[in-house]
Amino acid sequence: MFKFLKFIDKNSARFGLIISITIPLMLFLTVFFIKYQEYDRLMILKIPVGKNIPKIFSICVFPNGLIFYFYAVRNKLKTMRGMIAGTILMAALMVILFLITGF
Repeated sequence: MFKFLKFIDKNSARFGLIISITIPLMLFLTVFFIKYQEYDRLMILKIPVGKNIPKIFSICVFPNGLIFYFYAVRNKLKTMRGMIAGTILMAALMVILFLITGF
């Protein structure tokens, strides 16, 4: 358990960028597979989901705020900087997805 605490206690912008991108992607895949669980795993790629993907993805980015607060309390400024960059990248991706699929 203590090794895990040392792992999350890092203070680097790269680490913040990685966790701010991977956690929303893992949540998105989890929610997406739960929502479309009646389909075969390979058939999911062929489902015309349309406007659902940006909505699901935008909900999955919210936990970044909680993680950002965790690092703000611990005063890990470099990790916070990486998390802001990752969240901005995810927000830009959501805007592009909204423009492609339509509001």
